[in-house]
Amino acid sequence: MAEGNSQPTDPSRWAGPTGQGVAPPPQPQQPMQQPPSPWWSSNAPHDPWRDPGSATVVRHAPAPILPPTEPPVPVTRPNGGVGLGLIVVIALASSLLAGALGAALAVYATSSGPTATFAGPNTDRPAGSYQDVIAQVLPSVVTIWIENGNGSGGQGSGFVYSPEGYIVTNQHVASMAEGDATMSVQFSDGTEVPAEVVGGAVSTDIAVIKVDGTDLASLAVADSNSLVVGDPVVAIGAPLGLSHSVTEGIVSALDRPVVAGESETDSTVTAAIQTDAAINPGNSGGPLIDVGGALVGVNTSIYTVANDEGEGGSIGLGFAIPSNQVIRIATEIIETGEAKRTVLGVTLDPSRPGDRGVTLDSVENGGPAAEAGLVSGDVITSFNGHAITADVQLQALVLKYGGGETVTVGYERGGDTSETQVKLESVPDE
Repeated sequence: MAEGNSQPTDPSRWAGPTGQGVAPPPQPQQPMQQPPSPWWSSNAPHDPWRDPGSATVVRHAPAPILPPTEPPVPVTRPNGGVGLGLIVVIALASSLLAGALGAALAVYATSSGPTATFAGPNTDRPAGSYQDVIAQVLPSVVTIWIENGNGSGGQGSGFVYSPEGYIVTNQHVASMAEGDATMSVQFSDGTEVPAEVVGGAVSTDIAVIKVDGTDLASLAVADSNSLVVGDPVVAIGAPLGLSHSVTEGIVSALDRPVVAGESETDSTVTAAIQTDAAINPGNSGGPLIDVGGALVGVNTSIYTVANDEGEGGSIGLGFAIPSNQVIRIATEIIETGEAKRTVLGVTLDPSRPGDRGVTLDSVENGGPAAEAGLVSGDVITSFNGHAITADVQLQALVLKYGGGETVTVGYERGGDTSETQVKLESVPDE
């Protein structure tokens, strides 16, 4: 999501206002000039909204782009100026008409005719409505503030995982609290308390922080495997520091492979929930909930159209880590102090666009793939029912599952197709 104001959303980091010039109006007696088109100016080739060649960028939390400022349209006069005598006549006629109209309105206002009726706002919001659900969820959503000793800092979002004060957010948010930095958490009632980092997982961008508390309002959790495309969802967080902002959308896609991060050392790969709910810098780590108010994902990144400085905002392509994956990793961090990373025990031969399947470059002796009978040169064509067309897709799906889970892997060898059962393993996320 999301940051200084957070966000990652490479093998696939698709990297990804107008001028104010106003032409002077023509002089009288000159042929009428057409106003310049507000949709094309000398700066148009640099405007990402009008240049189809503009690139997109995937990042955790880009700065927002202000909407383009279109130049005002110059006012032009028709051929032939208006004489002063005519202006005086028009002004006199207008004043007489205005006086007559005013008198008529005064008479009507004092008559016994019908009068307007003003009603108060409609407050009929039945239980289970969006308003009711959001009101129940807001106490579980927090804004995270981080201040460094040099006066700089950052901000993100999170949600209460347990009444004992454990709060889940993104690792790229928690990682800003390094050295002498201080971290605090703000609740929906304005209460602000100090917080500290418990642990995090770089490969999946999940972290847990802790505040003092014994009876905090924790967020209910839904089964993210039950989502289908088109389900309505709501994102809650603090975009641009605007705490507890709510945006609505739908599930646009499931298991979308997304690579995000600022460098190779902090890049993450996610089989993500894609949504068109607006997600902006500061939303990172905040919850994506269903219409019942239960967590289905953690907002983590966006695709955006970047300006010349590489900054961008929401264009309706946001991504969240599925709740099943989030809770598994958060539980590991709380119980053991560290997170695990799921492995297949292979290295991959980089795939090319349009390839069918991913070729195994090597297979680790004694690893999950080797134990299942896979060998170097095998082409993985499916993973637990998902057709595989790119190496990053396979990486994302492996991380979605936990160590110890068994998955069905389809592969080709020497022109023959087969399936095998692979029991995944996990290693420390270092």
